Amino acid sequence: MTATVGLAGLTGKFAQCIAKTLLADPRVSIRGYCRNARKLPEALLNSPRIEVIEGESNDLEAARKFVHGTDVVICCYFGGADLMVVGQKILIDACDHGNVPRYIAGDFGVDHTKIPTDAPFPKESTRIITEYLKSKNVQGVHILVGALMETFWSAYFQLYDAKSQTLSYWGTGNEAWELTTFQTAADYTAAIALDPKSVGVFRFLSDRKTPVEIKHIYDSIYGSQLNLKCLGSTEELTKNVYAAAKSAPDDLSKWGANGFTLWCINGKAYLGELDNKIWPQVHSVDLVEFFKTHPLDALHKTDETLGF
Repeated sequence: MTATVGLAGLTGKFAQCIAKTLLADPRVSIRGYCRNARKLPEALLNSPRIEVIEGESNDLEAARKFVHGTDVVICCYFGGADLMVVGQKILIDACDHGNVPRYIAGDFGVDHTKIPTDAPFPKESTRIITEYLKSKNVQGVHILVGALMETFWSAYFQLYDAKSQTLSYWGTGNEAWELTTFQTAADYTAAIALDPKSVGVFRFLSDRKTPVEIKHIYDSIYGSQLNLKCLGSTEELTKNVYAAAKSAPDDLSKWGANGFTLWCINGKAYLGELDNKIWPQVHSVDLVEFFKTHPLDALHKTDETLGF
């Protein structure tokens, strides 16, 4: 079956991971959407199966041109509320206007469906867009993957210090993190995009490990000791996040990272029953394989080498 897949935010890392998987199938064509096509790698620009439409995230006419004739549109935006809410609503409206059958929302995180509506959550856009899609004809798809593994080791979460080889944590060290690599998440997303019957919420996971378990694997694979540092109890983390969100709800620089950490480890937004088994052809990279394929000195920069 031939298919045309729309990828919004094509210059982003996640979109390029999806594109890499889709291009492995000769039946698939890609229509990408971005502000500046000159930022794309040559591998994408030179592919005869990729058409790129330039436009701003708030440009409805450009968005309509982008989605026209696609079988499914995937939102790969990563950014602030204007992009994640307004930008996605523009894409959804364009899909509705163009009779695009399905829209895969820019979720790719913890299970936001389980988070109370009055609780501070850094990616509030996921809940807003879920409700917005219910009022449209285009069918919504939501893919939940826990925390992205490369981001976990990056500077964003402020948990891993490469110089001292220290992993900081909140709680007892026995709170599990649900982790999925960018490429694994991209492979499942591509599989769903090519299955026209796939609509609703899907939950995928590469691995589930506590800081104590992560240390054991890290020490074994790298032959070097990972130090663990407790930042405080989960109760203290909860108090900090709620206070910071109340004081500056729109300033995620003050509480966004801790906010994500809270919902990753407090047990209230775990994925639960997984859908990995529906697509057995997708290879899910666990933490052991992730460590074995990334040198220790580059672990904190694995998110910088994604895509083409």
